[in-house]
Amino acid sequence: VGYQVKMNIPETLIIECGNIVSYDYDIELDEGWGIIGYLNQDCYSAIDMMSPIVNDLIIVKDEAGSVYWPTFGINSIGNMCPGKGYQIKTTEATTLNYPEGLDATRYGNIYVERPVHFDEPINTGNNMIIGLPFNSWKTTPSIGDEIAAYGEDGTQIGSTTFQGDHIALTIWGDDLTTNKKEGISEGETINFKLWNSQTGVEQALEVRW
Repeated sequence: VGYQVKMNIPETLIIECGNIVSYDYDIELDEGWGIIGYLNQDCYSAIDMMSPIVNDLIIVKDEAGSVYWPTFGINSIGNMCPGKGYQIKTTEATTLNYPEGLDATRYGNIYVERPVHFDEPINTGNNMIIGLPFNSWKTTPSIGDEIAAYGEDGTQIGSTTFQGDHIALTIWGDDLTTNKKEGISEGETINFKLWNSQTGVEQALEVRW
C-alpha cells in the first residue's frame, strides 16, 4: 500500500524500524483504483516494473501527475523509485510482483518538455488524465505548440506541450482541504486553448468527446 500525504513544507520521512520487504512481495490489487508502494531498492523503468500485470493495467500515476499509460505507449514517469507511492488502475483484481531490476532498465529521468507560454497549474493532489491521441487532431499542431485547460471560472487546471505524439494531459481537481478553489470541481465544464509556438497566437480549442 501507499498513502497520499499533504505537507506544509518539504520534509523527509525516515523509517527507523522494521524489515525491508522483498522486491517480489505479493501486492494484491483490487479492480479499479489503488495506491502501491515501490519495493525495489533502486530506480527502474516503469514499463519494466509493470510488465507482469501490463495486460490488466490501465494507468499508473505519480504525485506530479506523470503517467505510464500502456494503451498510448506513454511513459512520462520514466523510472519508478524507492520512497515513492503510485496510483494505479487495473481492469480486474490481480497480484503484482515487481520483477528483479536490471541495470539495462535504468533509463534515468525522462525529460518532459514543459510549457513556456502557459503557466504550470497548481498541484492539488487530485487529478485526472485526458488522453489526446495523435490521430484525433483535425489539424495537427506543430511540435512545441502548447495546450492548456481551464475550469468554468477561468482557473487554469492543466497544461502540456505537443511533442508530435499522443498526449496525456493532467487535469487538476479542487483541493478540498483548503477554502480556496484551486482546481476543477466534479461536473464542471473544461475549456481548452491552443498556443501556436510559431505565431504566438492563442485560440480556443474545440474538443469533441
